[in-house]
Amino acid sequence: QVEHPVTEMVTGTDLVEWQLRVASGEKLPKTQSEITLSGHAFEARIYAEDAAKGFLPATGTLHHLKFPDTAPEGASMRIETGVRTG
Repeated sequence: QVEHPVTEMVTGTDLVEWQLRVASGEKLPKTQSEITLSGHAFEARIYAEDAAKGFLPATGTLHHLKFPDTAPEGASMRIETGVRTG
């Protein structure tokens, strides 16, 4: 599941860990009916594409990238990135 972090955030479940456990022969630790949902989550992606070339991926220098240092009170935040400034 590409958007598995969203599911993990609202269920409190580590789906990748579950996949590894099942792959090693273990049973799922919970049934679907035992999984509860809490809160809201969203995922955002930023792409570098060249519109003049049919929106093909583009390379270059990322000059500015800043994420919040903390989540608002009562919230949690998960940031996964494969890029950095410079």
